[in-house]
Amino acid sequence: MWDLSLPSLCKVFEKHFKVGNILALKDFKDNELLEMYKHHYNALTAENCMKPEGISKVKGKYLFDNADKYVDFAEKNGMYMVGHTFVWHAQSAPWLNRNEDGTPLTRAEARANMEDFIKAYAGRYSGRIHSWDVINEAFIDSGGDEPFKGKGSWRDYIRRETDNERAVGHWFLAYANGADTAKGECGSDYVFDSFYFARKYDPKAVLYYNDYNEEFDHKCTVIPQMVNEINELWKKHPDYDGRMLIEGIGMQSHHNHVHTNAARIRRALDAFIKTGAEISITEMDFTFGSSENPANPLSPADAAKQTEMYVELFKLYMEYSKHIERVTFWGTNDKKSWRSWGAPTFFDNDCKAKDVFHKVVSI
Repeated sequence: MWDLSLPSLCKVFEKHFKVGNILALKDFKDNELLEMYKHHYNALTAENCMKPEGISKVKGKYLFDNADKYVDFAEKNGMYMVGHTFVWHAQSAPWLNRNEDGTPLTRAEARANMEDFIKAYAGRYSGRIHSWDVINEAFIDSGGDEPFKGKGSWRDYIRRETDNERAVGHWFLAYANGADTAKGECGSDYVFDSFYFARKYDPKAVLYYNDYNEEFDHKCTVIPQMVNEINELWKKHPDYDGRMLIEGIGMQSHHNHVHTNAARIRRALDAFIKTGAEISITEMDFTFGSSENPANPLSPADAAKQTEMYVELFKLYMEYSKHIERVTFWGTNDKKSWRSWGAPTFFDNDCKAKDVFHKVVSI
C-alpha cells in the first residue's frame, strides 16, 4: 500500500527540476500505483513499449495503441512526456537497417527506413511530446575506471561490429554500406540524420542524446564532441531554424556503490553544460551488491551508505538545477526495478518509503 500522506517528490523539488519515473504497460491497471504516481511525479517515461520494436515490428506497420496510453495519461495529468526512443541498437526491429539474412541494408535504404519510421512515430505525437530521446546509447562501452586513452573523433567510438550480438551497431553498419568516403561519408552519419528527421517531424520537441556510464572518461569526452559537431553541421544546413539540433543530453545515471562518486558526475555535468545543451537525469537508480550476490533488502550499513550517496547527488543536482530539466527514476519501488537485486529506489519491496526518501526530501 502506497502512503500518499508523504511529501510529494515533484512538489519538494518544483523550484529546481521536474521529477519523473517510468510506468510499465501493466501499471495502467493498478489504480493505487497510478494515484501514487500522480502524487510524486510530474514527468513520465515508458519503461519499454515506446522503444522502437514496441512501435513497429514490420515495415509499414505501426502499433500506437500502447504508446497512446502514456501520452494520454501524461496530458490528462499535466505531466512532462518523454518519448523514448527512436534509434537504439537494442529492442529495434531488423527491418529498419538489416536484410532478412542479417546483412546490413545499403545506406540509402536504411536512411529511407529511418525517415519513414520517425515520420510515422514523431508525426503521430507531434506537439504532444516534450522531449525525445532521439538516440540511445550510440557509443561503445567505457572501460570503467580506466583512463581515457583514445584519440581522434567521437566518430571512432560509435558502436559497430562486435562479438556481442546485442551490442552491434546496425545503424552504423548500414550507413557505412555505400558511404562515399571520398565525400567524407561514414557510418556515423546516421546520428545527424536521426536528429534531423526528429526536428522535421516534431519541431517543437526538445531533442536529446541519452547514454549510460556518461560520467566515465571516454563518454564524458566523446558525447560533448558529438553534440558540438552535430550542432555546427546543423548551422550550415538549409533547414537550420536557429535552434540547436541536439538540445539535451540525458545522463541515465544507473549508479552503483563501487564506481559512483560525485566528483566524477560534477565533471560530466560541467563538460555537458559547456555544449549549451540542457541536462536531464533520465534513468536514475543506485544499487548495492550484484545480481550474483543480491543485496535486497539492504543491510543497515548499506542502507545508510545508499542514503548518504543519494543525498550527495541530489545536493549536486540542486546546485546545477538551472541546467537540469528533470530527474527521472527508473523504477517505482525496489521490487519492480529491473535491478531489484540491488534495492536501488526510494521505496522498498512493500512500497514503503525508505530512509533515503525521508533524507532526500529534507535536504
